[in-house]
Amino acid sequence: HLGIAKVVDYKVGERGAYCNLGNAYQGHGDFKQAIKYHMQHLSIPKESGDKAGKEGAYCNLGNAYQRLHDFNQAIKYHEQDLSIAKKVGERTGEGRAYGNLGSSYQGLCNFKPAVKYQEQALSIAKEVGDRVGEGAAYGNLGNAYRGLDDFKAAIKYHEEDVSIAKEVGDRVGEEAAYGNLGNA
Repeated sequence: HLGIAKVVDYKVGERGAYCNLGNAYQGHGDFKQAIKYHMQHLSIPKESGDKAGKEGAYCNLGNAYQRLHDFNQAIKYHEQDLSIAKKVGERTGEGRAYGNLGSSYQGLCNFKPAVKYQEQALSIAKEVGDRVGEGAAYGNLGNAYRGLDDFKAAIKYHEEDVSIAKEVGDRVGEEAAYGNLGNA
């Protein structure tokens, strides 16, 4: 895909190929290689001023750095993702970015901002009717409250996560939610 896109000078196809390659390497756990492809993905919308393309690349870069446990770098990319989502009025992307920021702060064991960002993610997920995003925010809130040693709040949020996972038929999410509930 990448080779053909380069030959015919089709930048949108080239951007998509770099994105897909980055995601494939990320799926295989090779986060450093994923970052290389996500950086190439980012270079194309930077040249053309394509905000949506930059938003996706920043999100992917943040997620890759998060998986490498480089949470400070992840936060930088998630903040750029959030900034663009706000500018273009992409509420679903904004909610996703808040959730990613919360998860990165949680990785730093900085639970108060993690809660703040997850609450924003939850609010947007409810607003746009994203039940899966809502469940993820509840689960992340439960984990953050567990980090704050507020186990009653953690249990409440994990129970919400279990309920939504069952509702949407997400068996993997249900399993994770039960595990988090048990830990709380």
